[in-house]
Amino acid sequence: MQWTDDLRIETPEQIDLSLELAGLGSRFVARLLDWGVKWGLLVLVGILVAIVSSLLGMSIGDGRLNVYLLTLVIGLFYFLLLGYDIYFELAQNGQTPGKRRAGIRVMRENGAPPDFRSACIRNLLGMADFLPIFFLLGGLLVCLSSRRQRLGDMAAGTIVVRERAVKAPADLRKELNHLVATTAFAFTPDQLAACSKDSLHILRSFFQRFGELEPQARDQLASRLAYEFKRKTGYVEGPTSRVNSQPEAFLASLFRDLENLRQLGK
Repeated sequence: MQWTDDLRIETPEQIDLSLELAGLGSRFVARLLDWGVKWGLLVLVGILVAIVSSLLGMSIGDGRLNVYLLTLVIGLFYFLLLGYDIYFELAQNGQTPGKRRAGIRVMRENGAPPDFRSACIRNLLGMADFLPIFFLLGGLLVCLSSRRQRLGDMAAGTIVVRERAVKAPADLRKELNHLVATTAFAFTPDQLAACSKDSLHILRSFFQRFGELEPQARDQLASRLAYEFKRKTGYVEGPTSRVNSQPEAFLASLFRDLENLRQLGK
């Protein structure tokens, strides 16, 4: 049986990406690792609850305590079950700790990172994957669907892919500033605000592959990206900032300013 497949998608900026879909094995490993973390947290919280109840002088035989504990355990169970995956998939660009260890990542079908809506849908429907017994439905759908999607992925429009083995530079922004970014291209707050939430991710992906692309293919891709981002931002060219003649500098400068904006938390 083939556990992974290649998938080619086109981003909203009309950039083709070739991705390797994650199979059942790596997804199962990631799930086991994440469940280990979740149960560890539940045990820790249970110990804290026992300590607090002891300090408050509440005994295990107390009926009120049993109700409180049951309510707390159920609430924590669902919070950790759903909140854990949603939080990490949003905060860590589609990766929970288990997914990072397994070398896989969640993304939307257009190549963008998961947003709040898609993360909630795929994880809320994750409960159905355990029907009728231990992950049977989810595993069956992953094996049979053309995009290796379980039910939650189908509803949310997400896929799970393997991480590329190529590592990005330790500080991509410094590398770009050294290579191609220039002060000739500067962007106003309104122009940066016109970029979508996925723009930084797309630019980072392009420059991570920068050194691997053939010069002709790289120039064509840079020109297409620069045209799309110039149109999106409404950038006005100056005498020393021609986008068509300096597409890589334009993109690197845009990445620099978007990254600065992200670090300021705006």
